[in-house]
Amino acid sequence: MTNPDCVFCKIVRKEIPAHIVYEDAFAIALLEIKPSAPGHTMVIPRRHGRTIIDFNNMELGQIMGAVRNTSEAIERAFLTNSLSIGINHKEEAGLPHLHIHIIPRWKNDSGGIMQTIVNNPPKETLKEVAEKIRKAVG
Repeated sequence: MTNPDCVFCKIVRKEIPAHIVYEDAFAIALLEIKPSAPGHTMVIPRRHGRTIIDFNNMELGQIMGAVRNTSEAIERAFLTNSLSIGINHKEEAGLPHLHIHIIPRWKNDSGGIMQTIVNNPPKETLKEVAEKIRKAVG
């Protein structure tokens, strides 16, 4: 099901244009309108959901299959073997529809590693952090 007010859902329904580069039964891949690099693409599920928790394991597998297929095409098209792939989950600043960014990378491209996105190191030890997560898992 799609959300009538969601921009990504409108793209899924073909109500607004997008540069779609891949489609299957579960997902669409489209070019980012403000790309960080040539070939910067986003994979969105056809069904509306804000987080990975909104999808069951089978659906997540299908979405990741679209990420895999799109990633392979981007590597071939842009002659790179390095990509940064990031999931926007419960995004506050952008679009409230799950999306996965695929960003081609090259040596000396001025990009950083995933750990440079946030700079808020824990005050607890790694052991304490791990225990907190284990308790939350159940």
